[in-house]
Amino acid sequence: MIEENGTVLSIEDGIAEVETIRTSSCTSCRARHGCGHHTIAKVSNSNRMLMKAIATDDLKTGQSVVVGIPEDTLLQASLWMYAVPLLGLVLGASLPSLVTEQTLISVVGAISGFAGGLLAAKWKSSQETKNPDYYPRVLRINTNQAQIIPVVQKA
Repeated sequence: MIEENGTVLSIEDGIAEVETIRTSSCTSCRARHGCGHHTIAKVSNSNRMLMKAIATDDLKTGQSVVVGIPEDTLLQASLWMYAVPLLGLVLGASLPSLVTEQTLISVVGAISGFAGGLLAAKWKSSQETKNPDYYPRVLRINTNQAQIIPVVQKA
């Protein structure tokens, strides 16, 4: 289970809006000088993220919670979003080269395969929108924080 700490901002119909502070291990990574993630993290002025998570009944606004999502769910979603379009690109570029030697057909095939992979990923995403396995869950309320954090909401 991949876990992250956050603060509950609001609760509505069993869904909690949770604010998390993005943590990064970029400062201790040896490859940080050549990494795009490190560069984006330096440029970004906000480490705060809002997410919607499936909440428990005893949750209150302002509580510190632990939010989590299963690793296998994240891995499956990543495969659909990254590997399927990439596989479409490679197959779209290589299959026409078995039939003809024209480069233009391979380029068109690569673009078509990539677009097909993106459409397949979009289709899979639309199929799983109601699947609760793909949503983060509030796993537990942090007990190490005795007081409730006051949340100021703009009206």
